[in-house]
Amino acid sequence: MRTEQSAVDQALLAPIEVIVVQGTPLCNLNCQYCYLSEATRRSNRRIGLPQLSRYFSKILSSHYVTDGFVVSWHSGEPLVLGTEYYESAITEISRLAKQLQGPNFEILHDFQTNGTLIDEEWCSFFSKHRDKVTVGVSCDGPGDMHDVYRRDWRGAGSFDRTVKGMELLVSHSIPFSLIAVVSPQTLAYPDEFYNFFYSYRSHITEFRFNLLEEPSSSGEFCFERSSDQFYAFLKAILDKVESEDAQDDLLNIKNFSYFYQRLLAPPAERAKQTSEHMSRPFRAFNIEANGDVSTFYAGVALDETPDVYGDGNGLVIGNLNHQSLDELASSEKLARLMKDFERSHAACQDTCPYFALCPGGFNLTKFKRYGSFEVADTPECDVLVQTFSDALMDHMRENANA
Repeated sequence: MRTEQSAVDQALLAPIEVIVVQGTPLCNLNCQYCYLSEATRRSNRRIGLPQLSRYFSKILSSHYVTDGFVVSWHSGEPLVLGTEYYESAITEISRLAKQLQGPNFEILHDFQTNGTLIDEEWCSFFSKHRDKVTVGVSCDGPGDMHDVYRRDWRGAGSFDRTVKGMELLVSHSIPFSLIAVVSPQTLAYPDEFYNFFYSYRSHITEFRFNLLEEPSSSGEFCFERSSDQFYAFLKAILDKVESEDAQDDLLNIKNFSYFYQRLLAPPAERAKQTSEHMSRPFRAFNIEANGDVSTFYAGVALDETPDVYGDGNGLVIGNLNHQSLDELASSEKLARLMKDFERSHAACQDTCPYFALCPGGFNLTKFKRYGSFEVADTPECDVLVQTFSDALMDHMRENANA
């Protein structure tokens, strides 16, 4: 039941748009940059179907949902649970949605997978549910890029197995998205990186890349001394896109399109791309395998910063096994988190000329590096926001003057 005097201003909570469900943290790979600890990724804990039903009953009977949301099966390798688990999960969640929200409530299920377990059975599952299921595959590019970090527990590379899974999706006409992690080693090979993903352009819905955020042995951000090289890498990718025949399918690079939206969209639309909007609490609602709930980011981050608030629970604001959404929404810890994130955004807004172009997501980065949310600049911001923005803006100017 909601407390009479909530510690949280309820007007600041966003409707739930994405529910990241860690059905299990277990993973068949041992990717070296994974934010989950090895112990977590070896755990066979899972959300049982009765638990899942209770969780979604609480969510769907609450006033924190509107007309639909995305369920993202993520944070671990979701396919290890098998197709039968998800047949039951999707059926039960759909039943609850119809019962509690009516027949027009829309739920999309998205699977983020390393691709190595995709087989004929999974292709049949994805084909059967193509009206309500999407697939995203994690692949870092050609084999010599992918296998640097994406290895199994025996130390063997996973590239061949990932590509086999991708090719099965292609052969069954199942569209999928691709996400890659770019390491400093990748920066010297922009053509090879781009050409690999471009070859799948007719089959993928979108492509995104993230920069490896693993610190170097000295504690530096691993791109801290590579910003010029990253700038050149981006410019080379942009030149490749510019050179493609407009009549052909283009590689839909979301990193670029999101930037252009923030830069060029009308003010009302641009407001939806700001760091404040993207990190509004409850917009992304994350459920760990033990029922713990966190928010702000579309992922589960307990292993990254467990003692950020001195309780060993990271950004966890409660647990769905014994709390309602109203209790989670009115928690003292959520109120404290919101104030810290507000101070973090204010510090950037006051001093950073790139603030309007920033997608956000650096709040925890600030704390991990400096022990404070009220820092206006980090090496990660310099590279991921400033260098990135400079490269795209310079490319626009050069083409405008061509």
